[in-house]
Amino acid sequence: MNRRTIRVGMLGTLALTSFALAATTTYNVVVNGQGAADQAIVVGGKTYVPLSAVKLLGVNTTLTGNTLTLGSTPAGGANQRASLEGCLGTPLFNGVWRLSVKSVRPISRYNGQQQGYGLTLTWKNGTVKTIDALNTGVKAFTLVLADGTVLDSENVQDVQFKHLPQAAGTTLELPYYAPSGVRAAAPSKLLVEIQAAGAAPSGVAYTSPTPSFRVRLDCQN
Repeated sequence: MNRRTIRVGMLGTLALTSFALAATTTYNVVVNGQGAADQAIVVGGKTYVPLSAVKLLGVNTTLTGNTLTLGSTPAGGANQRASLEGCLGTPLFNGVWRLSVKSVRPISRYNGQQQGYGLTLTWKNGTVKTIDALNTGVKAFTLVLADGTVLDSENVQDVQFKHLPQAAGTTLELPYYAPSGVRAAAPSKLLVEIQAAGAAPSGVAYTSPTPSFRVRLDCQN
């Protein structure tokens, strides 16, 4: 079986079939410089790209019965900000920043009076310049709980103000606490709000039309 590498810069037309024929060729898939977990295959002269590669492009996928839907409105309604989406462990890249949320754990302080969650994430510079989040349009790192509660981290400045040279990154835990005496619901997602125009002062540009990140904390890559 031949093995090659195919590079994906944009989503093409995907055909669905029962794959009755065996694959004769496989391709390693690279999406915007990131290697996908699964390979593309050729069946009957057609190349099929795995959903893991499609998700790296920020395309939402939903499987309902026998129907696979691409690019549907994400959970949260039509007014939810379009974002690059992934799960725990999914590497996301918008042309400027690389984000991966490694883990989430329950935390507390003040003898258990204040509950919350600690999110360990990796934040890397994907450009050739020394930049920081604040001057590239990164506005907020918000944790959303299952009951709709929205929490902000007191330590977000550890990401916002950190100057990172080319290819450098930082791994840290951001703590999020619910109000004192309130039982924190399960963590649902991390939202990183990014405004593309805000990167202009740093001389870099986002390659994705939806550079914000949405990391689902109820699934793992």
